[in-house]
Amino acid sequence: MRLLSFIFGLLVISLPASAQDTADQPGAYVADDLYVFMHSGPGRNYRIVGSIEAGLPVTILGRSDDGSYTQIQDEEEREGWIETQFLINTISRRAQLPELSQRVAERDQQVSALTAKQQKLQQQLVEAKQQISELESDQAQAQQRIQQLTAQIQSQDNEELYRMFTYGGIVAGAGVLLGIIVTFIPKRRRRNDTWM
Repeated sequence: MRLLSFIFGLLVISLPASAQDTADQPGAYVADDLYVFMHSGPGRNYRIVGSIEAGLPVTILGRSDDGSYTQIQDEEEREGWIETQFLINTISRRAQLPELSQRVAERDQQVSALTAKQQKLQQQLVEAKQQISELESDQAQAQQRIQQLTAQIQSQDNEELYRMFTYGGIVAGAGVLLGIIVTFIPKRRRRNDTWM
């Protein structure tokens, strides 16, 4: 198992990586996707005193003369030297993961709330459309009733007008007939009271 860890460490150390300037940083992070061995001094020929998992924060204590190794202290307060190229001055993805997971959870909650709100608004829209349809139906029925009542009033007006013309004709006819009858009635002669 130790041999396997040692071989893996040598492979990791031999991988090319871009160097990051961390001289101005009081702390740094071990680059992601790496498993870095700590040495007792600034070089590979020093004994391995431990290892650090990728993404963990470390405190920078010093640098080698050529800057290729950096003395660090991890969260467990272990001290050692690692190659500077395996340090980054930005927060690692591993350290960002809890915050990003929390943000994703918050976004999921917001999406759920917006989805529920959208469904509620859609339901209200369906109900409003149904109410509009009912109101339009009521309006059509009211207009039909108004047309029926208007037709009835018009019919009653026509009947009343016809009735008035009929009564007028009857009265006029009766007047004419009475006039004719009166002309045929003999007039009574007046008694002539004359003084002789």
